[in-house]
Amino acid sequence: MIIDAHTHLFPPRARERPASVSEEEIAFRLLFASGGQRMVSPEEMLSEMDSEGVDAAVLCPFPWMTLRACAENNDYILEVASSHPGRFIPFAVANPRWGRPAVEEARRCLEAGARGIGELHAQPQGFDLLDEGLFSPLVELAVEYGVPIMVHVNEPVGHTYPGKGPVTPETAYRLVRTYPEAVFILPHWGGGLLFYELMPEVAEECRNVYYDTAASPFLYRSGIYRLAAEAAGSGKILFATDYPLLPYRRTLTDARNGLENTPFAQEALGGNAARLFGVTKV
Repeated sequence: MIIDAHTHLFPPRARERPASVSEEEIAFRLLFASGGQRMVSPEEMLSEMDSEGVDAAVLCPFPWMTLRACAENNDYILEVASSHPGRFIPFAVANPRWGRPAVEEARRCLEAGARGIGELHAQPQGFDLLDEGLFSPLVELAVEYGVPIMVHVNEPVGHTYPGKGPVTPETAYRLVRTYPEAVFILPHWGGGLLFYELMPEVAEECRNVYYDTAASPFLYRSGIYRLAAEAAGSGKILFATDYPLLPYRRTLTDARNGLENTPFAQEALGGNAARLFGVTKV
């Protein structure tokens, strides 16, 4: 079983007419309004998944600024997941900066079948991850429903790229320590936080943290899979792509190269995600 733990699907209006999206959505317009970035339909995504042997995928909404845009993307993802049983695992997004209405939007989606919250992205959404008054209600909701929260993290060194922001392993670690009862998914290998799990106290604090591999070939050599398993444990690795940013063929080739001759390949490619999301068959 192969489960992609991190993809993005946009509602038809944004996908087909990106320049028509409100100017309030600064991050979306910066990345997509010119039409240079790839967006796909559910049918196109399923076709590529089938071609490359991907059984299921987590669908994340874009980290929109406004709750109106969050709700539109959430509704679309819930509809798509319902129309293709077993193939898609829906997440829901909200912007914590809007307080109680954001929490109610996330609750509405969890009641409708969402299996996680995220991807939250502090920089484009304009909030402080370490503002407990703002962020705690959303974490408490995730704990109440027993679902993970996906929070964008990136590495503090290396090349720049659109979306690379100030949330680095130090911030992520402070976040995890603040909410020990919550389950976090930290994309992009947690920006490197996983390597600090070689420190026993960090490993203990990060016991409820998973690291997804989204955009890994864009960032690291394939050897990171073995190093990550040694540092943080193979049970914490979630194969992910950030699709459609990177195509499945490239990300799967990279993962298989990194996992070749390891005893945990099936865990990383889907077993860990199946346990986390309660997937029994596809």
